[in-house]
Formats: sequence, structure tokens, C-alpha cells
Amino acid sequence: MPHSPTSSRSLIIATAGHVDHGKTSLVGHITGTDTDTLAEEKSRGLTIVPGFAYQHFDTEHNGVTCHNTLGFVDVPGHIDFINNMLAGVSAVDGAMLVIAADDGIMPQTREHLAILDLLAVPRGVIALTKIDRCEPERVQLVKTQIQELIKTTSLKEAPIFAVSNTSNEGIPELVAYLHSLLAENVARKSVEQGRNFRYLIDRSFVAKGIGTVLTGSVRTGSAKIGDTLLHTGSGKLSKLKGARLDKTDLDIIQQGQRASANVSLDHKLVNRGDWLIDEAIYNPVGRFDARVSFIDDKITLKNNAQYHLYIGASHHVVTIRQLGSKQSTYFQIKSYEPMIVHYGDRFILRDPASQNTIGGGKLIDIFVPRRKRNSEARIAILAAMDNDSFEAIKQLLQLLPEGIDLHQFSLCRNYTAVAIQDFCQKLTEEKISYVSLKLDKQVLPVLLHDKYFSDYCQHILSHISAYHKANSNQQGISEPALSHGVNFAGSHVLFHSILQFLVADGSIKRTGTLLHLPSHQSALSPEEQEFLVRVRPILLKAGNVPPRTRELVELTNIPLKALDSILRQSAKAGTLIKVADNRYYLPETIMALAGFTEELAQASENDEGFSVVQFRDASKIGRNLCIEILEYFDRAGFTRRDGNSRFVRTDKENVFGK
Repeated sequence: MPHSPTSSRSLIIATAGHVDHGKTSLVGHITGTDTDTLAEEKSRGLTIVPGFAYQHFDTEHNGVTCHNTLGFVDVPGHIDFINNMLAGVSAVDGAMLVIAADDGIMPQTREHLAILDLLAVPRGVIALTKIDRCEPERVQLVKTQIQELIKTTSLKEAPIFAVSNTSNEGIPELVAYLHSLLAENVARKSVEQGRNFRYLIDRSFVAKGIGTVLTGSVRTGSAKIGDTLLHTGSGKLSKLKGARLDKTDLDIIQQGQRASANVSLDHKLVNRGDWLIDEAIYNPVGRFDARVSFIDDKITLKNNAQYHLYIGASHHVVTIRQLGSKQSTYFQIKSYEPMIVHYGDRFILRDPASQNTIGGGKLIDIFVPRRKRNSEARIAILAAMDNDSFEAIKQLLQLLPEGIDLHQFSLCRNYTAVAIQDFCQKLTEEKISYVSLKLDKQVLPVLLHDKYFSDYCQHILSHISAYHKANSNQQGISEPALSHGVNFAGSHVLFHSILQFLVADGSIKRTGTLLHLPSHQSALSPEEQEFLVRVRPILLKAGNVPPRTRELVELTNIPLKALDSILRQSAKAGTLIKVADNRYYLPETIMALAGFTEELAQASENDEGFSVVQFRDASKIGRNLCIEILEYFDRAGFTRRDGNSRFVRTDKENVFGK
């Protein structure tokens, strides 16, 4: 029968060590399973691909029987299969470094230990095998050498167990220690809640009568049978039809378990290193910022060289760029293909020939800014983010004038909305002053420290007041004109949110598209009143092809000089936009044309942009007017011209407001 998740616990342990030091035999003694299943592995007597085995045992915990599982990932020890080793140790909770007493410390012992250290494997044990082949003095000598080897690594506190796969000596004590690690791991994971589901795939196959079966490890969250999950390799949704832990059927799989999953997905779409995830966190990236350390301080990176990145169970060809000073440990890593990664993911770097491990590190941020990626301010932000989540939020609140985008923060760190709300509650409990600003189309808000919010509000209100004094006959100022006037450095989305806050609390009022102080009363001139009554309706009806100025004179019977004055004043106030010398548009029409331009750019093949002819044919606007519109978009910073092609530079809201 399926086990309840509250009564089952798991710990995944990877073996590591030099070839022929007894890793597979030791796993076989503990689990009763031979993990070498390939014919070539049998004939050559060595592991080629990671093998998997389990030991199950029950314990009593607070009066409840707990079903426990030790999952073993037996990785290759031969240097020729180091890539398979890296895939095997990518998603484990601990490691068992195996060293033969007769051989002692060997080259792959050192490299495997370095990899475990770079991956910051949090716990482990040393198994000193083949002690039956050595004198006690030799065993003690190798123990001493091992203690010296591990003293500066993540396994520095790992105990050493002298064991024999022949006589079984020391193995019961080793197993008892592994059982204790499981209890410790469960306690650690109890504080890692609030994460969306991530399942790292390392194998797939087709089972007769069942369909596609995946094997892998649940890194965060949980999923139950019937849930719809996203396969990152194809971007397709798939239903979880069944799950097993070794030979036990499960109705739910959860963090820390190594399990097989039966999914409604074509087997041919699946590759090692793909993920099954909650659809909400699907966010492929091409680059990320990380903290990197190198095995040798003398290693220097080559410009434009292609290095090998191993992250999760996937392999990517990347370029690496140091950020900040030469002493900085922060680097930007750019991949030639999309990656599925999150904060805290550990990775390994190998040289351009993929012959030697050179370093590794921890992912910090997947939202790399387009500009000033190497500035002191950016390095300070990375240093703040290089903390546990709540401390990072506190430091970022102080650092970021644009506030913390909690949507991006939650995506980067794979947090649920409930977990983010808990962080906000803790800020309130610690009496940290901030404002929560709702953004359009986003569930999670931006958090802005009070010191920044107060400055923005004061600046906005002062500018509106000054505008009223200089333009007493105007009802108010448009949002884009106000943003330009206060020289707001953040995104227009944030600026709009601040304005919405001020409108909601009554500090300012919005009449139509214009913003003004509640006490302001405009005195429109007769000409301006005529404009609102006689010109605006004409422009609304004309849509994408408004009349030229002289045509408006004929349509309205307003003298040219008076009409010119009205049009200029309206453009200054933001109620009109001057696109060319004799052509004015309503802001809402420009916004609609900008939306059309975005759609046209997105439809272009291979991101090749679009031409004036394509814009003309799609919009049904005359060629000359198309040129005027696109040249205005270029001047406004919405589009960029490159030869005969144009490209959208930013979201329309960042230039033209709402």
C-alpha cells in the first residue's frame, strides 16, 4: 500500500573514489543489490554509468513507525567516465568516499573529493576498504593521510570507518552511522519548506504496458499522483500517472526521495538533466551570476574560451566572465543553450578540453541586468543576495532604490507565494518599514523601503504642484510626462504602482489620463474647451491615421495659429503626442500602435526584426506615415533601427505609460 509522506524518510548517498577501490561491492553489502547492470560493466569489472540501490529499515519516531530509505548512487571511479560521475553526484544529500587501504589516496580520490567539496555536499563518511589485505600499521597510516586530505573540505568532520567487503568487518558500524545521517537530514529539510516541486531526471525508459518511466530525485517540494507537471526539455505539460520508491508504490513523492515516475510524455523527448517542475517556475535562462571558487589559485580564465559546466545532471558549454575586481569571487556564466537553474544550485566547471576539474560554485542570481553588470552597485547586490533568503531581503531593501521584485525573487529562489508572505510578515515583526506595491499582471508585489518611497512621493507631489503653478489652465499632467519630469530611474511599471498608491490614499487624483492634486481646479481657455469638444473626437474616430494639422483646421474651423497653440500645449501636458511636424496622436492610440509593434516583432523569425514594408502591410497604414511612426518610436527609445530592420528595445509601458 502507498506510504503516507509523514511516515517515510529518505537519504540519498553518492559513492565516490578511485576505480577498483570497492565502491560497488560495499553498496552491494549494504543493500544486497549489484549496481553494475551493464554487460560491459560486468566484463570490465568497473562502473560506467551511475547505479542505484536501496536499503529500507523502520524506526520508531514519537510513537509512529517511520519507513526509512537509504538510496545509494554508485558513481564511476574511472577517469574516462568522470562526466557520468558528475551527473551522479549532482542531487545527493551526502557522500561516501571510498578509499582502498592497499592503494591509499589515488588521483581520482583527490578529484572526486574536490568535486564533493565544490558541490558543498553537506555530510558524508569515509569508508577505508580492503583492510583485510593490509597490516594494521598500513591501515593507520592511510587513516592519517585521509585526515590530512579532508581537513579543509566539506567532509572535514566525516568519520573514517575501516571495513572489509570480504569479512564484513566494520560494515555494521558504517551502516549505523548512515542511519544517523538520515535523521539529521530529515531535521535539516524540515526548515526548507515553501518550495515548488523540482524533480531532476537522470534516466528514462519505456515499460511495457506502463509507458514512459523516469528515474530521478525530488530536490524540492512534492507532487501527488494526478498532478500536472512541466517537462523542461520540451516545455510540454505531463501528468504524473504513478510513482515508486524502489519496489513500493507511492501516492506522493517529496523532497529528498529518489523515485521513479510514470508520466504521460513521449520517451524520446526526455534527456538526462531535464526536470519535471511546477509550471509556475518554468523560466529558462541563458546566463546567471554565481560565486565561484577554483581548485588552484593560479588558474586564469581565457577570454572567449569555452568551458564545461555541470549543473544538476546536465552539461553545458559556457563562457565565464569575472565581475568586479580581480579579487572578486563573483562571475557571470553564459550558456550556449537555455538552462533550468535556481539560487543555491551547485555546479562544477571543467577546462575547455573537459579533461580537468578547475572549480565550481553556487548560483546567486538568474536575473542578470542588461546594463552595469560589472558595476560596484551590482557587486554589492550580489553580496547581499549571497545570504539566506530573509537576510538577503533585509539587505536588498536597503540597497535597491527600485525595490525588490518579489516575483523575480521567488522565481530565482523557487519559493511559493505563501513562503514569500511569511518573509513579509517577519519584516513587519522586526519593525522594518516598507511599502508593498502591487504590479499589474503579477501576483507578488514589489517591496520598497520607506526611505525610498517617501522620497519618490515627495518628489512626485512637488513636481505636480510646480506644474499646476506653471500651467494653471491645464487639468493636470500625463503619467509619461510626469515620469520624465521627475526623472524617475526605475521602470515605468514601478512608477505606475507608486502613482496608484498615491491615488488610492487620496494624495493625487486622476481625471481621464491626467494626474493632479485634489485641490487643483483648472481654468480652460475657450480654445482648449473647443479642442476637447471638437478636436479630440476627430482624433478618436481617425484612429491610426489622424488628420494632418491643416486638415484639422478644415475639419474644426479653428484658425491655424490658435490650433497650433492648442496642439503644442496639449502635447506639453501629455494629452497629445507629436509624432511629426504636422501629425499628432492621442496617447491611447500610440499605446495601441506600440502593442501592435510588439506583436509584429515577436512574430519575426529568428529574432530578425521587422521592416517598414512589413509594418505597412500588417498595419494597413500608408508608407510615409509608417516611417513617421517608426522614427518617432526610435526617438522615444521604444524601437531600435539596424539597417532596414527594427527591433523592440523595451516594453511599451516603460516608454508610453499605461
